[in-house]
Amino acid sequence: MRELFFKLLEMSHFNTGIKVTAFSIPHIVYLLLIFGSIIGGYFYLRRKDDAVKEKAMRLLAYALVFSYLSDFFCHEFVYGGLNTDKLPFHICTVLCPLMAIAQFNRNGNKIKEPVVILSVLAPMMYICYPAAIGDGEPWCYQAVQTMFYHGVLMAWGILNLALGIVKPNIRNCWKTGVLLVAITLWAKLGNELMDHNWFFLNEDALYIGLVENGIIPKWLLMVINPVVFFLAALAVYGVYYLLSGKKKAASKV
Repeated sequence: MRELFFKLLEMSHFNTGIKVTAFSIPHIVYLLLIFGSIIGGYFYLRRKDDAVKEKAMRLLAYALVFSYLSDFFCHEFVYGGLNTDKLPFHICTVLCPLMAIAQFNRNGNKIKEPVVILSVLAPMMYICYPAAIGDGEPWCYQAVQTMFYHGVLMAWGILNLALGIVKPNIRNCWKTGVLLVAITLWAKLGNELMDHNWFFLNEDALYIGLVENGIIPKWLLMVINPVVFFLAALAVYGVYYLLSGKKKAASKV
C-alpha cells in the first residue's frame, strides 16, 4: 500500500519534462480552468435564491478545508516528510482556518468582509504567478492540489462578492488593515520559531535578493508586505464599487 501511494503521488508519471512555470502553456490552462469555473459558477448561481448561494459557499468551504487538511497526510509520499511551507503561516494557508471561522462560526460575520477581500487577493497573486508550485508535471498531485486549493479559496472570495452575499463597505477597510497586521505578526512568529520565510518577511516574494543583496533591510518587509496588500485591498473595494455602480445603472435601463 505504501509503495502504491508513492507511485500515485509522484512528481512525474510519464517523464515528459513538462512543468507549471509562470506564463507557460500549463499555467495558462490552469488559469482558464480556474477563472472559467468561477465565471461559470457565477452565471449558474446568480439567479438562485439566497439559500442555494449560501449552500454553494459552504460546499466551497468544505472543499478548501478538506484539501488543506488531507494534504498533510500526503506530505510523506510527495515531499518525503512534512512540508513546513504549508503550515498556516503564509497568508494563503492561514486564510483556510480564517475562512472556516468566517463561514461556519455564528460570530464569523465579524471577520467575513476582510477575510473575503484577502481571499480574493492572496490566491489571485499566487495563481497569476505560481513561483513555488514545484517541479512536477501539471497533472501530478502536487500541482493539482496546489492550484485546486488556491482556486477554491479565490472562488469562495470572488463569489461571495459577485453574488452579493458579502457587500463590502469602504468604511470597514480598516478591518482588513488590522487583519493584515495580525497575519504579519503571526508569520513573523513562525519565522522566528522555525527559521522560514512565511509571508515573505525574510526575503522578497520574487526571490530577487532584495534583502540578501542588502538593497533593503529585512525589517522593512514587515512594513512593505502588509502595506502592498492593503493598497491592493483598496483596489478590490474600488473595482467592487465600480461594477456595482454599472450593474445598478444597467438595471434601471
